[in-house]
Amino acid sequence: MHDIDIGPASNGGPVEAVRSDTWTEPLYGEGPTSGFDHVLLVGNGVETAPPLNNVEMRMLKHYWDEAEIFPESRLASQIILTKAMDGMTVYVPDRLVDDIP
Repeated sequence: MHDIDIGPASNGGPVEAVRSDTWTEPLYGEGPTSGFDHVLLVGNGVETAPPLNNVEMRMLKHYWDEAEIFPESRLASQIILTKAMDGMTVYVPDRLVDDIP
């Protein structure tokens, strides 16, 4: 839609599924498998996004310096857009260099 290139993104199967207030089922998927698609989310509907999980945080820390990771940091591949997010601001940081052999 806006022709914004966030770099390569790959996604394995879901890591877990929340089934009720008291039960989260482990699905043993890989979850995100890279951290190139780092974005910062603020504004409308941020609270409706699934919580940051340990696999997503591990990928952020693996690909980005600690000073580049903020409380609003997420991997774009892990966010499913909803109508509640209409008007959300998404900041796309400068890309990591991914074209060096």
